[in-house]
Amino acid sequence: MSLTHLRTALRTFQSSGKAFELINTNSSAAAARRCRTLVVLDSSFNPPTIAHMRMATTALQDLQTQRDIATTLKGGEAPQEGEDGIRLLLLLAVNNADKAPKPASFEQRLLMMQAFAGDIQRAWRVARQAQQRHEPEQQSAVIKGRERQSDIPVDIGLTTRPYFHDKSSAIAAAPEYEFWLSHPSSSSSSSSSSSSALDTPATEQIFLAGFDTLIRIFNPKYYTPPAPEQGVTPADKTPMQACLDPFLTRARLRITMRTDADWGDKEEQAGYVERLLHGDELDKVGGRKEWARRVEMVEGTDGGEDGLVLSSTEARAAVEEKDWKRLRRLVPEGVAGLIEGGEVSW
Repeated sequence: MSLTHLRTALRTFQSSGKAFELINTNSSAAAARRCRTLVVLDSSFNPPTIAHMRMATTALQDLQTQRDIATTLKGGEAPQEGEDGIRLLLLLAVNNADKAPKPASFEQRLLMMQAFAGDIQRAWRVARQAQQRHEPEQQSAVIKGRERQSDIPVDIGLTTRPYFHDKSSAIAAAPEYEFWLSHPSSSSSSSSSSSSALDTPATEQIFLAGFDTLIRIFNPKYYTPPAPEQGVTPADKTPMQACLDPFLTRARLRITMRTDADWGDKEEQAGYVERLLHGDELDKVGGRKEWARRVEMVEGTDGGEDGLVLSSTEARAAVEEKDWKRLRRLVPEGVAGLIEGGEVSW
């Protein structure tokens, strides 16, 4: 989409009253989006960096590897595309809980997200091809299935919801996606239990975020007043539980550790999640320690091979100095091309 079309799509969405909507960026985007795993990357980055791309690609690679191992153990061929698929959603919040909109404009951010999606797909193909070259011949059935799925589907979406639990709810209700549903077990004897099982989403959402975001998710100040999915807070639940119980039932958090002076080293950050799980920190603020089981901690990749910090702040500084060589060490190729070409500015 051109910048003009993105601007029109943005304005249409903002006046629609919808909580979430996908933006079609290519001819295949209108096809049914059926998946069992939806990876969600909040993409308000200004601009997206190589570190952000690695957050997405490493998550996708880990999920695909788990899927391949499961297929191999079952002795079967990898499913056809769409049968058991993984999708990536790049999500732009046009309302942010903590930040006022600043340049680049929302439409320019969408333009960068569009280029970023292409960068992720190229990185995915390279990684998959490299992995396949080093795998044994007995996995040929799985590899054959992979060849049919050489591209990872990447969607771009808009939301007016500032908080992860509200974003997750809006996505789960979106007509653009065809989510898998659980089927009731044969032992279900009552119609009510059968209906409940059928209404339970089997498609899992995985939200990618940094450690600073995890701290905010478990901060009770964001849940007063409550905004539960059904508009009613059960008498036996705190506002935090009313919001996060449904969210962490359908979704997991994959948290990239940020090792810096503000957040400590990786041991301190991993220790924080362990304390939540085995201590009473969440219980004291109206949460549940069980939520910590839905958090996966992974090591960050904020540093380049030459020690360069891969941050949006560093990228903007490179743009201000018109240091294009440095910029290309900080951001993916497609995003860098837009900035160098003057299509995005601050």
